[in-house]
Amino acid sequence: MEYFGFLAFIFIIIYSSYPAKIKNLEAKVKKLERNIKGDKSMSKILSQLKDKKCILTSDEGLTLVSKRDIECVILDVDDEWIKFTYTDKKGNTLTQILKIESIDRVTCL
Repeated sequence: MEYFGFLAFIFIIIYSSYPAKIKNLEAKVKKLERNIKGDKSMSKILSQLKDKKCILTSDEGLTLVSKRDIECVILDVDDEWIKFTYTDKKGNTLTQILKIESIDRVTCL
């Protein structure tokens, strides 16, 4: 009976690293899906809009400025992220980083 408990303990230790392996696989699958969808081409297009005033339409805007449209100036663009500044209701200028895949539409002003 003691051997059964020892084997169960060894089994738990061996398989405790599985969640980390699963997260790595999920990240790789997301990257492949993003490449298939063409999000990289969107990041190339957005990189041409650096230092320009734009309106980003995203559901994330609801949490930032209480509406879907965020009037902002694009500071930097990566393959996966976009960095921009916007002015909140109180007049404070804030810098935010947002995933490109969450952006629905971009309108240049």
